[in-house]
Amino acid sequence: MRDHSTTIEHWLGLAHPDLTEHVRRAVRGGSTATAPWSEVAAHPVLAARARGILSALQSQMADHRDHAMWTLWINTARRALNTIPTPTPINTQPTSATAPSPAEQLPAITIATTPPPRSQRHTVPPVTFLTAGQMPTNSTEQ
Repeated sequence: MRDHSTTIEHWLGLAHPDLTEHVRRAVRGGSTATAPWSEVAAHPVLAARARGILSALQSQMADHRDHAMWTLWINTARRALNTIPTPTPINTQPTSATAPSPAEQLPAITIATTPPPRSQRHTVPPVTFLTAGQMPTNSTEQ
């Protein structure tokens, strides 16, 4: 099996037609253990390129006699690309016992639930749409 960084570096350096051929071969491999999807998913740019190639591949295989099988393989590859590798847990223990936690440093947030006083409210005048040549009528002059 190839080293993680070697596969990504190799695929990143490929031209689009060559990368398309590598993706096609990896998709056709189905669920073999050598499929590089978990490695590719770790690199966001390469994963985006591979997703684009998978979309193009699916549209190319729409009229293929093995369309159902290609759809299965492509969907499997997409699922593998969408799985985000789990990062290693980070130690969240404070370094000193006297340092306050970040939650203690933040001020409390209060939300005003009462509406502003009537004098501060802004009223929007009604809008009347007119057709061409129509004159506005003033409804207050009656």
